[in-house]
Amino acid sequence: MSDLNPMASATLFTDQNKDLLAKMLEKALLQPLVPMEPAAAQKYMERVAVRTATDNSTDIELFQTVQMSSSESTYVMRVALFENHLAMGLDIMDAENGQFFIPESCPVCQLAEPTIN
Repeated sequence: MSDLNPMASATLFTDQNKDLLAKMLEKALLQPLVPMEPAAAQKYMERVAVRTATDNSTDIELFQTVQMSSSESTYVMRVALFENHLAMGLDIMDAENGQFFIPESCPVCQLAEPTIN
């Protein structure tokens, strides 16, 4: 993890938050998903994240992709990390076939406070 963004290492990838990210992916996969081209999905979902940040009087600290596996498949989910320690799941890619999807509504979770080393 030494090459990862230090903010992602201190927040999204801590042991306390791994289960939250898995639940975020599970919640997104349980709802209707719309297939979309990769560039369009990224552009659209990043605009959704910016609007959500504005609506909640916060800013986006970073966008990060997270690879997760379930018993059936492996997925890559783009996550927006907000300054108020919320994370929002954005678009999802099925790592086996490369298809991108956007969820009907983006799951949001409260992350544990960042660790400082």
